[in-house]
Amino acid sequence: MKELVLFLHLIFASLWIGGMLFLVVVVSPFVRKLPIRDQIFQEVGKRFSLYGTFISLMVLFITGIINAYNIVGLSGLFDLSSAYTKTLLHKIGVFFIIFIVSLTHDLYFGPRAVHSNFYRNMARLLGFINLFLSIFVVYLAARLRFGG
Repeated sequence: MKELVLFLHLIFASLWIGGMLFLVVVVSPFVRKLPIRDQIFQEVGKRFSLYGTFISLMVLFITGIINAYNIVGLSGLFDLSSAYTKTLLHKIGVFFIIFIVSLTHDLYFGPRAVHSNFYRNMARLLGFINLFLSIFVVYLAARLRFGG
């Protein structure tokens, strides 16, 4: 069972971060050259938002808590003297920031990006912040793998 939970965690982390990297590196440069770029960004954004953000983040949160419990147990989650727990708490904190940034991007700025440069630039900025924070979470996950 532990392996299945970790497997799901890794698959959804790959979908989440891989999807963001794919959007930034492949889709965005191509779409920006097209005359209907705003409509394409809206459609791609809606689809990725559902799968790559909301479903992935929900599964990552649930599997992450189960993984942490499987590794340190319930009492270990509250042992603040442990390097593992400190790193885990940092990872959870950054995760919640990512969740808030994702909601702000996907539900507020993204849908309005078609209507003004301000919203478009804010959506782009929040997307880059989200990508940076997500990569930082992967770094923290690597630290956890080696004890925190």
